[in-house]
Amino acid sequence: MPTEAQATDQLAEAVKLLPAHLRENFEKAEAQLREAYGRSPGVPALVGLWLSCSTGSRIRTEFERAVLDIKRRGLAPNERGEYDEDCL
Repeated sequence: MPTEAQATDQLAEAVKLLPAHLRENFEKAEAQLREAYGRSPGVPALVGLWLSCSTGSRIRTEFERAVLDIKRRGLAPNERGEYDEDCL
């Protein structure tokens, strides 16, 4: 199992492999954090945070939207993949 430093280095290398249009979202978020707070953890850390916050149902939903080419948002299930009043 890699150390935390090795994992951070691996994530930084993986971020370099992202296409520019995907990396731009994280670069924008980093710039917004720097503007608002004077600092940011950096793009690799933001990518890591994003990955750690994702859920199976969210990943599945994004995959289905991409495969089915769905542009309209519509109803979205909660983090458990269930529909409730919050999705309205």
